[in-house]
Amino acid sequence: MAEVQPEFTSRLPRWLAWYLNYGLAGMNKHEPRQKRAQYAVNLFSLLAFMNAYLFAAAYLMIDLMLWPAAIVSATFGASFLQGPFIYEKSPARMAVLSTASSCVHYPLLTYLLGADSGIQLFMLAGPSVMNLGLGTTRLRLSIALTAILVGTLLGCFVFLEEAALLPAREAFAQTILLIGVLATTASIILTIGHISLSRAETAEEALEAEHARSEALLYNLLPTEIAARLKDAPDQTIADSLDHTAILFADIVDFTPRSARMSPEELVSFLNRIFSTFDELATKHGLEKIKTIGDAYMVAAGLPQPVDRPVHRVAEMAFDMLDALRDLSAELDDTIDIRIGLHAGPVVAGVIGHQKLFYDVWGDTVNTASRMESHGAAGRIQVTAAAREALKDAYDFEPRGAVEIKGIGRLETWWLTARGAPIADA
Repeated sequence: MAEVQPEFTSRLPRWLAWYLNYGLAGMNKHEPRQKRAQYAVNLFSLLAFMNAYLFAAAYLMIDLMLWPAAIVSATFGASFLQGPFIYEKSPARMAVLSTASSCVHYPLLTYLLGADSGIQLFMLAGPSVMNLGLGTTRLRLSIALTAILVGTLLGCFVFLEEAALLPAREAFAQTILLIGVLATTASIILTIGHISLSRAETAEEALEAEHARSEALLYNLLPTEIAARLKDAPDQTIADSLDHTAILFADIVDFTPRSARMSPEELVSFLNRIFSTFDELATKHGLEKIKTIGDAYMVAAGLPQPVDRPVHRVAEMAFDMLDALRDLSAELDDTIDIRIGLHAGPVVAGVIGHQKLFYDVWGDTVNTASRMESHGAAGRIQVTAAAREALKDAYDFEPRGAVEIKGIGRLETWWLTARGAPIADA
């Protein structure tokens, strides 16, 4: 998260930047609310100090005989400078002391200048400033202090109507003071409202950005249809039985000795380049990447929704994978081979886990496709009878014969040797 204080503080005099940023350095990045509140108090303490001295100067400009009001205003303004230091120790204490000071100084100024000067209206800004500093965690205290300010304000109107200082009774002086008070009070309230609105918008934008990141992560981890179902019913078990699917497994040949010669960075970069290429090919052929396990890559057609000619899709993917690795081998001047196995049939697919969601598939079809890869040969595509049956009209095969497959037994397999025509409606 960006720093709370704006960049303009870096262009201010050092002492002024220090004052505005007071109390922020000791807070860590996990305390954004406290930082914003502290900075708001620092800023408004400075503005209140400047405003009080501006009015003190205005009193003297109107008439030098208003010097008692100027002294009270200057004293009041000086008390505001303590705000950041008190707030850092105890926000509640700062709110109580500020309210007490306001309830002393504003009635005194009203006594000197009269209720028609409107000087007591500054207390209307008190609740807004207080809420900005206290937030919603001390609501009862905010309500109590607001009630005290409002009561004091009403008392000023009722009991302190006429000015004690004779120059303040002049219509010109009353008008100038009232205009200044109304303009300043309105500016304070509008500024506080702007800061509060900015906070809300910043929080909303942060929530929206976090939601977008979560959405992107969810849709990156899971197929679009599955992610949508999970969002609609997060507690529902997602498990589908799909009858017409095709599974492809691929594994990099001699990966273990190759990885021993690489640094961790080189190894990750190597795998990332290959698997990123495979991801692009899966998207091209409308397939669903299931997972990578070490140097093995698994992709499927026909899930989570059925597709036309699923076996043809994985066959095209297999040939493209071999072509991509031939190009990469030529570029790196180092032969990179993979074994590929294909099988077709029914599977069960679903989401497992709660914290690290994972979309996976199970069944004999998956196991057999995996065995086709592990019992295959470098640079070749081994397929079962089911896959050959679906592809026989458009692809060329080379019989391999019966192969003893661990966990399955003897199985007739073929090498897929030549690709057919591109799938027109893929």
